[in-house]
Amino acid sequence: MFNFEAVPDELNRAGDRLRDIAEIFTTQPALGFKATASEAGDPVLAEALESFQQASAHSVAVLAEDVRRLGDRLGKAAREYRAGEEMAVEKVKTIEAVESQVRPAVATSDTKTIQSVLG
Repeated sequence: MFNFEAVPDELNRAGDRLRDIAEIFTTQPALGFKATASEAGDPVLAEALESFQQASAHSVAVLAEDVRRLGDRLGKAAREYRAGEEMAVEKVKTIEAVESQVRPAVATSDTKTIQSVLG
């Protein structure tokens, strides 16, 4: 991938926000105070209203779970990016430490060679 950058803190905040949103719309008072189907007055209309309310409640539950899972996945991605970055930093530090031990020996060898040639 080209020009791709992941910012774990932003991914984590987005995941938290999605979980908050899912919580907010599943606890909305309007969902708890629905009209009862029997209030429709007509048996056919009451049955249709009840069916509609059940389908709507199911849809909200499915959407809330999808949003919650997406928030969890963003949080997991943030943790994995952060762990990958930390692992990469440790590898670079290890390489730098090895190189810093090798450089003085090479520099000393080169200096001795130059001194012996120049006298």
